[in-house]
Amino acid sequence: MTAPTQWPPKLVSSLRQNLDEYSEVVRNCVDADTLQHLTRLLVIRSSGFLEQSSFEIARGYIEHRSGGLVRTFSMSWLERTRNPSEANLAELIGRFDANLQFEFDAFLHANDDLLSRELHFLVDRRNRIAHGLSENLNRDKALTLKDVSVTIAEWFITHLEPK
Repeated sequence: MTAPTQWPPKLVSSLRQNLDEYSEVVRNCVDADTLQHLTRLLVIRSSGFLEQSSFEIARGYIEHRSGGLVRTFSMSWLERTRNPSEANLAELIGRFDANLQFEFDAFLHANDDLLSRELHFLVDRRNRIAHGLSENLNRDKALTLKDVSVTIAEWFITHLEPK
C-alpha cells in the first residue's frame, strides 16, 4: 500500500475547479434566456460532479489501500458510475463499511433532512432536464444544488481519505 500522491484524486480536484468556474459564469450571467440554459447545465454538471467524484474517490481509496488480487477484485465492483441518488451513494459507501454508511445516512438526514431533500431534488431535476420535462429552476436554486453536490463530495473525500 502506498500513500496517495494527491488527495483528493487529481480528477476530482479538476472536476471541482471546473464546476466552481462554471458556477461563477451562472452567477454573473445577465441575459435571462442564456441564464435559463446555464442553470439547467449547472444542475446537470453538479449531478455529474457528484457521480464522478464519488466514483473516483472510492477508486482512489481502493488503489491506495490495497494491492494485487484484492485491488483487482475491489475495482471490479466499481466498473461504472451510477446516478448519485441517496440510495446509490449509501450503497457505495456501505460496501466499504456499514458504520460509514450509518454515518453517511446521519450526515444526509441532519438538519431536518436538508441534504437528503436537496440531493433528491438535484437528481430529480437532472433527470427532468435530461428527459426534456419542466424543471422549475432558477439561478439561486441551481447554485444551491451545486453547493450540495460539493458538500457531499467533501464528505466522501474526508471519510475515504487513505491515511
